[in-house]
Amino acid sequence: MPAARDIQRALARIRAVMPAQKQSAMANRNIKLGLERISRVVPEEQKWIGVHVGGTNGKGSICALLAGMFKLSGISHGTYISPALPERHNAITINGLYINKRMYDMELQHVEEAYKRVSSGWTFAAGEDPGDLTPFELETAAAFRVFNKMNVQYGIVEVGMGGATDATNAMKDKAVTVISKIDLDHQEYLGNTIEEIAKVKAGIMRPGVPCIVDHTNPSSVMDVLRDHARTVGTQVSLSSKALPFIESLDRDRFKLQDYEQQNLLCATLAFRNLFPHLHIDVNKLLALKPQLPGRMEQVSVAGLTDGTRQKPVLVDGAHNMLGVEALAKYVDGSLRKTSEPVTWVIGLSSSKSKPFSKIIETLIRPEDNLAFVEYAQGPNDPPPAPADLGRGVATQIIQDESLIYDGEPDIGNGVQWACSKAGDGPVVVTGSLYMIREFYKMEGVEPSRKIKTRRPGRSQLWRYIQLSKERPLTSEEAREFKQARRHWYLSPMNSSVFRDVRNGGNPVSPPTPESIRKHQRDAAHHKSQADGYRSAIRSARKDMDSNADGDEELSKILESLEQRRDEHLRAYNSAMFKVRGHAVDPEKKYMSFEDIFKQPDKRRSRVAALLRKRT
Repeated sequence: MPAARDIQRALARIRAVMPAQKQSAMANRNIKLGLERISRVVPEEQKWIGVHVGGTNGKGSICALLAGMFKLSGISHGTYISPALPERHNAITINGLYINKRMYDMELQHVEEAYKRVSSGWTFAAGEDPGDLTPFELETAAAFRVFNKMNVQYGIVEVGMGGATDATNAMKDKAVTVISKIDLDHQEYLGNTIEEIAKVKAGIMRPGVPCIVDHTNPSSVMDVLRDHARTVGTQVSLSSKALPFIESLDRDRFKLQDYEQQNLLCATLAFRNLFPHLHIDVNKLLALKPQLPGRMEQVSVAGLTDGTRQKPVLVDGAHNMLGVEALAKYVDGSLRKTSEPVTWVIGLSSSKSKPFSKIIETLIRPEDNLAFVEYAQGPNDPPPAPADLGRGVATQIIQDESLIYDGEPDIGNGVQWACSKAGDGPVVVTGSLYMIREFYKMEGVEPSRKIKTRRPGRSQLWRYIQLSKERPLTSEEAREFKQARRHWYLSPMNSSVFRDVRNGGNPVSPPTPESIRKHQRDAAHHKSQADGYRSAIRSARKDMDSNADGDEELSKILESLEQRRDEHLRAYNSAMFKVRGHAVDPEKKYMSFEDIFKQPDKRRSRVAALLRKRT
């Protein structure tokens, strides 16, 4: 097995022959630790109580477990984790639902505009220009704004990198902090020893705010954390104190790995610190499967492999040694059989401090299959580790080169080769979360855990009203505009049916005459038929487009399909006229600001007042 210094030399040689543009992308990742910039754009008033979770491994899983506890207890909460999978807006959930993408984009825009205003002419104390917000600072400030806007009681926030100087530490009000297992990671930013890293991560502690710490941390780490706690004026509580609270755990049903139990203990003790009198049934909690995407998840790739692989593959974003060792232990204990190989798809990020060869050595065995792949580097992502280097390390373990993929190193081809090679055997996709993110975006990849998205709210409704007056909406925008209108009409503030729900009551549906129900059924039937004909028309047009000579018979069929579609649309409109009592009024969708928000538009009022003064 090559030594670590040999790997670093190989990486250095690869960088030396890399195109200048790619080297520049590696060197210029926009990562700036510090709170000077973000503290100027987070909301002045934090309307929610913070639960801040740091550490090296397991912090995202602890956030997910805490969110599950809040959900079981009926307590309003938001979560913010990083990096998000598969899209940026998936970093934020409100009461277990992803926020709407349009809302997220709007909040990002608000933060950017606010920063432009406050940073104009501003310099640091040393005199240098503060520059732009980093992507993570921008996303964090947007998350804090969303928590305020959605009126959550608690915000569960995962530290991005480090602690003291991480953007999330701009949080103004914390009720409890959690520090999970600490190990070497991001040494180029946090320090070269585990003790130095622990000191940085301890920076999330606040005076008088209890700090829960994973009790399996090394003694040297615990000493650093305790010293910092004394300096700050708080106390460290070890996660082992939560053992009595999980005694009822059904260990036959939920076979937790050691690290999973530690995460559960940390989350449980943090929750008990917040709510000493609330009891959480850990079996009900784990039955909810409170896990993040890309963490020990079974994923279907039947669509990606054209049906040749029906069994799911295991996906786990193990990108540092703690995660890799935990994954290797699980695979060896649960997936690996005596004579059957495991097929790996591995993609890592390139880092000066990452123990590249040790990661591969820990995971693979001489009989295994391996596809080492590269993800497409996105803005501000770290560059992928070269596939050639991964294959070179693997050949020191796997002697039969036919067991190592040597094709194009993109993820799709690598996974397809792995599934073909594995047959019905186990396939594990692991490595950088940036690689996992790209994998999840691929067509034909279906994660087993699916989180729903919140419907568009009032802000999106107002935005779409304005946008639709300026230009035609795209099909996706039109769909969300319709969802936003429906959501507004059915909200407890506007609908008599749901008015009592916000106070714990039940929906009160007015009696519907049978004649109206018949018209509704007729309308549903004709709409379904019209949709079916639309689909057939699209297929027929594709056939015509692919036939350069044209087809008279196909043209007649298309004309007939269009006639039948129009007949059903007319019947649908007729039935809906009888249900509504009036024809469709396109202008009804253009509600005013006051109609939507139940208050006047203060911005327009201020502008009008200024204009009156000038005249």
